[in-house]
Amino acid sequence: MKKYIIITAILACLAAGCAKSPSSLSTDATKRYLDAWVYVQKQKHPEYLWKQTPLGAWILEEDPGAGNTLGEFGDSLYLRVNYSYSNLDGTISSTTLEKVSQQLGTYNETYYYGPQVWYAKGIYSGLEDALKGMKPGGRRKVMIPSWLLNYTRFDTEAEYLAADQSKNGDTGIYDLELVEFFDYVNEWEIDSISRYIVRNFSEEFGTSVSKARADSSGAHGFYYVQTQAPSDTVTLRDTTVYINYIGRLLDGKVFDTSIRDTAIFYGIYNEGRSYEPVSVQMGDEWSKTTMGSDSNSIIKGFARTLFKMKSFEKGTGIFYSPLGYGYKGSGNSIPGYSPLRFDVELVAAPK
Repeated sequence: MKKYIIITAILACLAAGCAKSPSSLSTDATKRYLDAWVYVQKQKHPEYLWKQTPLGAWILEEDPGAGNTLGEFGDSLYLRVNYSYSNLDGTISSTTLEKVSQQLGTYNETYYYGPQVWYAKGIYSGLEDALKGMKPGGRRKVMIPSWLLNYTRFDTEAEYLAADQSKNGDTGIYDLELVEFFDYVNEWEIDSISRYIVRNFSEEFGTSVSKARADSSGAHGFYYVQTQAPSDTVTLRDTTVYINYIGRLLDGKVFDTSIRDTAIFYGIYNEGRSYEPVSVQMGDEWSKTTMGSDSNSIIKGFARTLFKMKSFEKGTGIFYSPLGYGYKGSGNSIPGYSPLRFDVELVAAPK
C-alpha cells in the first residue's frame, strides 16, 4: 500500500510538472520516479519501442543499421559515435551534430562537430548497455538511469542500485548513432591516414593504400610531403627560422593558422591574435624544437615536420594522434584520437 501511495504521488507530481529532478533523490526514490516516468511516457508516446535492456535502460527508438553486430566489449575495442544528450524533459545539453547545434543556437564555427572516438572500456556502463547489439549506421534513442552512468561494471541492475551512487551522472536520454567500431585505434588512424594520402597525394604515395601505409617518413604514424623545393640544401639546426602554417583535421576542418586571410576564410579569426610568421627555434634534435617568443613546446608531429624542412621549403606533415594530442584532443576544435595535417612554409623574418 505504501509503495502504491508513493507511486501515485509521483505520478501526480509528473503530471503537474514538478521541478525536482531524479538526480536530487535517493536511489530508491529515483527508481520509483523513473518507473513512474516510464508509466506516464508510455501513455504519451505509445509509438516508442519501450524495450528494456538487461541492466534497466529503456530503448525508445531504434534503426537497425547494417553489418556486424556489436557484441562483447573487449580490451582493444573502440567506437565511433555521434550522440545528443537531453534530460528527461527533452532539453538537449550536448551534441556532436552540427545541425542540432545550429537548431539550438549553440553553434560555434571554431568547434569540431562530428563523430567522437570512444575507448569502449572507458565509457559509462549504461552506454555500453545501450550500444551492445547495434550495427554500424544504426541509431538508438535510450533513456539511461543515473545508476548506470558510472564506470563500474556489475552483472545485474540490483547490483548497480546497491552500489555507491555519489559519482553517478544524471539520468537522461542519449540519442546514439554507431558510425563504426574497430580494434586498435592506432592502426585505425594509420589506415585513415593511408587512405587520405592516396586520395590527396597520389603523385608522391601512389594509389595503393597498403603501400602508402608503409611509406612513413622516418617515424611510425608520420608522413611528410615536400610541396615546394627549398632554396638550398643546408640542414637547419640550432637556429631560428620563421614559418607560416595551417593546421587541420583530415576532414578539412582548420583549427589553427598564422595567416590572417586563412583564419577569416575558415571562421577562426581572433582579433586578439597577431597574424604573422611565427619564429621557430630549431634544436639539434626534433624534440628540442620550440616555437614563438616564449619558446613554447610543440606537439611531436609538428616538430618532426619542421625538422624535415630546409630554407624556404613548403611541405605537409600528416601524423596520427600519439604524435599530436592523443586521446584527449585539444579544446573544442580537436577531438581525441585525431590524425592531423600541418601545411608549413618557411619564410623570411617579418620586418
